[in-house]
Amino acid sequence: MQTYNIGCRFNPRVTVEYRLHSGLFVHVISLQFLRVYFSRLSIHWAVVLCMILATKSVFAERFEFERPEMGVAIRIVVHGDDAKAIEQAAEAAFDRFRTLNAVMSDYDEDSELMLLSRRSSEEFEKTGVLPWIKVSDDLYAVLTASKRFAELSGGAFDITVAPLVRLWRRARRMHELPKPELIAKARELVGNDLWELDEKTQSVRLKKKGVRFDLGGIAKGYAIDRAFEVLQAAGFATVLVDAGGDMRVGKAPPGGWKIAAVGSTDEMVPLENRSLATSGDTYRFVEFAGVRYSHIVDPKTGYGLQSSLIVRVTAPTACEADALASACSVQGPEKSGDLIKSFPEADVRFIGE
Repeated sequence: MQTYNIGCRFNPRVTVEYRLHSGLFVHVISLQFLRVYFSRLSIHWAVVLCMILATKSVFAERFEFERPEMGVAIRIVVHGDDAKAIEQAAEAAFDRFRTLNAVMSDYDEDSELMLLSRRSSEEFEKTGVLPWIKVSDDLYAVLTASKRFAELSGGAFDITVAPLVRLWRRARRMHELPKPELIAKARELVGNDLWELDEKTQSVRLKKKGVRFDLGGIAKGYAIDRAFEVLQAAGFATVLVDAGGDMRVGKAPPGGWKIAAVGSTDEMVPLENRSLATSGDTYRFVEFAGVRYSHIVDPKTGYGLQSSLIVRVTAPTACEADALASACSVQGPEKSGDLIKSFPEADVRFIGE
């Protein structure tokens, strides 16, 4: 038997020993060579796997779903490659919107929000005492956020504005300016000091009969955040949840999110892992004697805003962006400074005038 040693092509320092036996070469490969060979092979396949995953991410499909919820068009965009899982996640997100509408709507007389006011009044009629009423996790959370914004804005954001909002809804419907005496009477039921929270019992107490809540300045943002969390929990990072123009987006897809700015024909708002909300009278307003009144009501005067400013806010959460946009619309650019400073991660811009 003859023995020959030749260099290994993977590594010249490793030898492969060939033994000539009965006219055939028999390979006897050193243990060192095997270690090197399989180490190189592992690295090779690791690189290939990373390339496959990267390609998969780049070329993920775009899925879009839209349907009406909470009185606005809800649009959900998800990038991924599992159509069935994405459809299930989107459906769960829409379900979250429906559930929250049943909690926060002031149009639905049977919503938890409306039942809260009705139950408080009924209990007062029976006992003469305004009761503490335990509420759901979602309602307590949005009321807690509302209380905070009311305090930080000095009352510019105030969910007890409901009686005034109803007057102005009627004004738009009937094309009739609310009478000053009706506005004055409604203002008696407006004020952040007219309700309180008890964290220990997760309860709310309305301190005056007839106090009602209107969550129009924060409800959409809160619902967007909860739907966004549903999609994230399902494992999807590149998502967008849009409710009537207010939105929250996650990781940007290739090319980024294309978000058109309200109030501009060509401006795009760059967004990634942020939320966007706008507030103004672009679509909802009424005119009397040449004076234009916004659907946004100033809690302190009782009248719809007469400014044509649009407020655009980007912030970490949709709830924060929504409430900030609402409050800053009422305060205006001159008086919003202190409120804006309370939210250092938010960007607030006043457009127009």
